[in-house]
Amino acid sequence: TMVVFVLAVCIAVAAASAGPTLRVTECSTSPSQVFSNGTKNEIVAKFNTGCIDVPNYSVDDGTELYTFSPCHPDDTNPAHQNESWNQTNGSLVEIMSGKCIGLSGQAVVAGATVVLYHCTGSQDQHWTWTESGQLQVTGTTLCMDANAPVPRACDAEPAKSLPFCDSTLDRDTRINDIINRLSSADKVNLFSNGASAVASIGLPAYQWWSEALHGVGHSPGVNFNGDIKAATSFPQVIHTGATFNKTLYNLIGQTISTEARAMNNNHQAGLSFWTPNINIVRDPRWGRGQETPGEDPYATGIYAANFVPGLQEGEDMNYIKASSCCKHFFDYNLEDWHGVDRHHFNAVNSEQDIADTYLPTFESCVRHGRVSSLMCSYNAVNGVPSCANRDSMSVIARESWGFDGYITSDCGAVADVINNHHYYNTSGATINGVLTAGMDIDCGGYFKSNLLDAINDGSVSNATVNQALYHLFRVQMRLGLFDPADKQPYMQIPASAVNTPDHQALALEASRQGMTLLENNNQHLPLSADQISTLAVIGPNGDATTTMQGNYQGTAPFLISPVQGIQTYVKNVSFTSGCNGVSCPNASGFDAAKAAARSADAVVLILGLDQTQEREGHDREMIALPGNQATLAQEIAGVAKSPITVVVMTGGPVDMSPIKGLSNLGALLWCGYPGQAGGQAIADTLFGDNNPGGRLPYTIYPASFVDETSMFDTGMRPNATSGNPGRTYRFYTGEAVYPYGSGISFTTFKYDTQNTSLHVAKTAVDRWVGNGGHSIHFKQGVEAEDHIYVTVTNTGPVAGADVVQVFIKTPTPGADGNPIKSLCGFERVYLQPNESRTLSFPVTAHDLTTVNSHGHRESIAGVWQLEVHHQGHLVIPVHVA
Repeated sequence: TMVVFVLAVCIAVAAASAGPTLRVTECSTSPSQVFSNGTKNEIVAKFNTGCIDVPNYSVDDGTELYTFSPCHPDDTNPAHQNESWNQTNGSLVEIMSGKCIGLSGQAVVAGATVVLYHCTGSQDQHWTWTESGQLQVTGTTLCMDANAPVPRACDAEPAKSLPFCDSTLDRDTRINDIINRLSSADKVNLFSNGASAVASIGLPAYQWWSEALHGVGHSPGVNFNGDIKAATSFPQVIHTGATFNKTLYNLIGQTISTEARAMNNNHQAGLSFWTPNINIVRDPRWGRGQETPGEDPYATGIYAANFVPGLQEGEDMNYIKASSCCKHFFDYNLEDWHGVDRHHFNAVNSEQDIADTYLPTFESCVRHGRVSSLMCSYNAVNGVPSCANRDSMSVIARESWGFDGYITSDCGAVADVINNHHYYNTSGATINGVLTAGMDIDCGGYFKSNLLDAINDGSVSNATVNQALYHLFRVQMRLGLFDPADKQPYMQIPASAVNTPDHQALALEASRQGMTLLENNNQHLPLSADQISTLAVIGPNGDATTTMQGNYQGTAPFLISPVQGIQTYVKNVSFTSGCNGVSCPNASGFDAAKAAARSADAVVLILGLDQTQEREGHDREMIALPGNQATLAQEIAGVAKSPITVVVMTGGPVDMSPIKGLSNLGALLWCGYPGQAGGQAIADTLFGDNNPGGRLPYTIYPASFVDETSMFDTGMRPNATSGNPGRTYRFYTGEAVYPYGSGISFTTFKYDTQNTSLHVAKTAVDRWVGNGGHSIHFKQGVEAEDHIYVTVTNTGPVAGADVVQVFIKTPTPGADGNPIKSLCGFERVYLQPNESRTLSFPVTAHDLTTVNSHGHRESIAGVWQLEVHHQGHLVIPVHVA
């Protein structure tokens, strides 16, 4: 498919896609009810040419079926032949498992979901092919439907007349009415992410698992096979984190929720989105650092406090627009390293690190973002699996922070509690343990297989089960699922609200704002298009498209590669990869790349990572540029006519010292994974239509960092015994290649202040600590003791954005377990040449405390320091006495 955008012609890459959950509806002439037999035992839907499929090769009873394209019935792995069906005597039997296609709960009613179930011979498992190609439940007027609208509970009987559908009643009464009408068997089917329908009271099925990390994304609850074929694909979160723009965080959340609601109204998405990921980038090797805003707890907490309300809140405060989920609660940052994966890992951490690094982001998400869901992680922390940790889920999140929502396990994490962490000995104890700890729903099949037995043998009480159901139904009530649609503005959002020109413009702006310039020798940038006749784009990411999305992506409406973006400025642009993929295993492409460099007026070298190097389930062993990329850079710089521009496209940190040290380096630009318009934003930056204002959201360590400390050593602070040099700018004692917050501009800025010093009474800080501040992890909402006022002036020749960062230093930075410094405020400000603006930053009692070894905040007398900007452009002493 060819899509034209601005002046660039962009290739939209077809991706594998899952259709909606199959249901039965009244037989009609709809093409979504027409199927045909394939040549290899597959059953093909006319609606989207997808095949009836079982997700994730599951053989569990009750697994919901859907269509998947492209079909793959000839997979040579016998365990993957989940699209092949025997059709005998009216039964549709999966060849791989020997199980039958039937209906959820054996309920032969319109709207029932189609599931895999052991063969029973019951009516719901008997199908008749009609002359028009329909699969009809024998003896009924119901047909299988590949695009059935999800029924709304209160629009039809029997639910319509029941109290839980009476919107004049209070929510608690309505929720309890639902719960009181459920049998134990009904309840079991509601405890997985794919909650089944309850036909007896008219409850429709619901898929809790939808994704929207940086745009509505592929997931069990989302499909792009209906009228909506694509959704706006914003930059990956690490790139957005580099903008340090609170308003932008919120706008992206608003835009995603508008598109999510439109897709839900079009039966192409759920309403509960398991985003954002607010874990800290503890170690540069972590495969999922790309999904987060970066390494700093305060900055990440600010992201959550702005993105989550953007996603959940809107014009109608009676309902949430979409449900957001902050994950992975709370100390999760290892995928699979040296033979230990996340399903088995036990993160051993001090109370000090937990309190001042891992909990602040989640406290912010709950207290200030007002999130409606949390996800407990796979791993254990100090021997306790996260999904069985009552202290974190119930005591801290619900009781201390006031969390109002549901807690889901990560997918398969409940099974990990017993099978991998061996925390409990029986399935009943496991289910009771995670529910009483505070978890509410199991993403996976463990509850489906074991909950009913646990109820029947008394391992888990009805009260415990009902409490979890209460949390689930409360969120559904807040989403408006049981109230009249005509009274809810969010249910009127049309399909045309997806991928609008305004949304495309916001995606481009977000990409531009995250561009982070690290080197600009002799004002090499911006390039002058008028003076360049030929330009060579070289490097494995030079023609990147889907790489620019990172992971957890959806189907983008277009993807503008760097080459295509640059072609909007220079007519004669060549592209040579120079490497065989990002891994760059050899130098076989170097000669062609060097020839291109020799003949061009200008060279742009685009290096970095992609999902083959970093992703969910995969951590890196090294943080150097992969393979021979650094050698390619050296050789290209050696033959180029003029200084080269290097762009590094990456999620996690990579050591850029070989690039920084090139004698023929003109400029170095970091760009994260910049989203659907990433190539245009790169080009706009290189040629001066965008003045880069991004700042690094993490520390760039030297490659030797990986030799100094193990990923299993989860400590943040330096440890002479283990050799850990400390992690993140707050504790790292080595010399960074580029420090956290690095970034320069095409213009210059000057900072001034009238605050020569501040004086704060220690008694005021002590009073705050004594009134509960000792357990407050995040500063937002804490009353200011004083303020500093910083006047920023653009002293250069062009307009530009500056990120003003304020750091606090204790009287003994880096000693006694104290951070070297900590971010306590930031603002992004855009200024015309000679324009000034004065910014106010509060200084709170929280800022003037440290976390002790017991995880409690305490005051320290002495002279603290406020440093404005990571280079310390202003230093303001704060006397605490």
